Amino acid sequence: MLFRSDSWDLATGATDDATGTSVIMEVARAIKALDLKPKRTIRFVLFWGEEQGLLGSREYVRAHKEDLDKISAVLVHDTGTGKVTSIGLSGQYQAREIMDQVVAPLRSLGLQELSMRSIGGTDHASFVPEGVPGFYCIQDMTDYNKTHHSQSDTFDKTNKDNLLQGAQ
Repeated sequence: MLFRSDSWDLATGATDDATGTSVIMEVARAIKALDLKPKRTIRFVLFWGEEQGLLGSREYVRAHKEDLDKISAVLVHDTGTGKVTSIGLSGQYQAREIMDQVVAPLRSLGLQELSMRSIGGTDHASFVPEGVPGFYCIQDMTDYNKTHHSQSDTFDKTNKDNLLQGAQ
């Protein structure tokens, strides 16, 4: 298995950011396997260059400027192998009511109350200034700060059950 390395070439980049990539790919795989027919298009995007200044997501926003009004929301899974505990709404209170409805069926997976908390440095931040609601998964920081950008950022540090929960 080959992972994109954001670990500054010290390791394979498993917790930063192959875990986010694997979660997104699992969501896409599950939708196809279940033969679901969403009412709206779901676009799965794997950005590059986040830690170098959100290069990939900024370029995506620039290249798709004309289509941004068709994007309902952006959701990013980007904090390693920890269990998803909530969704950060990045201070976008106007989205609270609809996002409460979206996550209601997910409460059984352990999702807590939605958070107004904001963080920068993840790819959703490129979309918010353009009027696209950008959200992120708030995750248990399970050893994230011990692994990312280090020689310890290897596959054996990932947690399969947490990643499956994140995909669900």
